[in-house]
Amino acid sequence: MNNLMLMTGATGFLGGANAVEAIHRGLGKNLLLLARAETPAAAHARVIENLLLLGASAADVAQIGVEQILCCDLSELDKISGDPRLDRVSVVIHSAALATFSNHPLLETINVDGTLALGKLMHRRPALKRFMYIGTAMACGEGAGINAVVKEQIDLPLGDEHLVAYTRSKAMGEKKLRDIYPDLPVVYVRPSIIVGHTVLGCAPSQSIFWVFMVWQLLGALTTSLDEKVDVVPVDWCAQAIIDLAQKETLTHNVFHISAGLGSCVSFREIDLALAAARGIEPIGATYKQITPDAIPTLLPRMRECVPECNDRLLLRALKLYGAFAGLNYVFDNENLLAEGIRPAPRFTDYIALCVESAKHIPIAEQMKWDFK
Repeated sequence: MNNLMLMTGATGFLGGANAVEAIHRGLGKNLLLLARAETPAAAHARVIENLLLLGASAADVAQIGVEQILCCDLSELDKISGDPRLDRVSVVIHSAALATFSNHPLLETINVDGTLALGKLMHRRPALKRFMYIGTAMACGEGAGINAVVKEQIDLPLGDEHLVAYTRSKAMGEKKLRDIYPDLPVVYVRPSIIVGHTVLGCAPSQSIFWVFMVWQLLGALTTSLDEKVDVVPVDWCAQAIIDLAQKETLTHNVFHISAGLGSCVSFREIDLALAAARGIEPIGATYKQITPDAIPTLLPRMRECVPECNDRLLLRALKLYGAFAGLNYVFDNENLLAEGIRPAPRFTDYIALCVESAKHIPIAEQMKWDFK
């Protein structure tokens, strides 16, 4: 019998892209997909709808039968612990998470407790050779320093260094998984800032893209135009993750799925590409670099440029993203490239697709991707 690949998060952005990429690699019939719903048929329908949104064809999704769905929540994994197929799983790709910058009360329940429950479910299964925990590169917190090239290292901070509870919960999930199941063959995979898709633009998700739009509309942010930002597309992330999943051996167990120094772009380059796609003049000549504390002074301009948005929520969002932007992190990806993974496309190479695909979606609607 063939070994199986267990995926969580197939109803989400990156998890769905992972499933589509696996299908394109001929792995469709070897997938087990964990998904929540009242019934397996309903869970299957949720998965299929998302895979179609992420570029799967009718022939692609026809490879995923309802029998391949493990209809279960992360909090109820004991219900499926006796499924004999779990003993045939050689690779787990755990992408499921509550990815939000709001202070959601279930962040640790889902991102930490759910991860540990999955670790327990798969611990010491006979075929398991790789448990891929999909975290986030921003779980390094603020402690890496301003303008830092953040290294692919195992330890992450768990204290007040985090700008949002989400990144802390992902760091905590890694640490507890390592502490409680030290013999689980975990590979820590940390994508950087995921924005859009190189073929579909922002049609599947406008997460974070709207921040660049608002930044250009306002003509001000907390960073210099010549500083870099580490942005990657979701389909390339999925390709890199499935590459790592399929390799017989890996030299390292920590990977940044990132643009790195080779593919990251400056805010000036983004301004030029975004302006060209929108048919407007770039803001470079009039751009103002401000401190996070000065962001409320932009309120009159915000009301003019983004009238449909909630003032309080947009201010909070811009303070958060302004703080992230001010760090100017680039995430080193030497471990990733050493495995033969191709470098990421540059954000500016596909930003016009993002503009075109999102131009009819109000900013207030786009923001919902990041503030659940």
